Amino acid sequence: MLQMDEDRRDWLDQAGYTLLTAEGLLSGGLSGEAISSAFLAMIYAARAALEGQGDDLSGWQDVAARFQSDALPALGLSKENQRALPIVADLYRRIGGGEMEADPVTAAACLEDARSFLGEVEKKLRG
Repeated sequence: MLQMDEDRRDWLDQAGYTLLTAEGLLSGGLSGEAISSAFLAMIYAARAALEGQGDDLSGWQDVAARFQSDALPALGLSKENQRALPIVADLYRRIGGGEMEADPVTAAACLEDARSFLGEVEKKLRG
């Protein structure tokens, strides 16, 4: 089990604040921004799980890849939450790249995935 320290708590706190921002953005009809914030909350939670495993993470792609390869096996997340980060990352990339339009249904699903992901990662890290 991973040990909870101040840096991990800080990342998890930031994830929680960012998730609240995503919820407000969705309520305000800003689906694309809500998806971006939900994804960022997931990245912060993943970063919490990676705390202490080196500082060579230069961007969200590095965090997502390292989480999948290093932290995920140690955490033992549910199947749904094992898939959540790659799915939301793909939506974030596709919307940001103009390949698809954000809509409220997709944004709500991303928020639900982010809530579940953050909740389970936090539970596992807090022990």
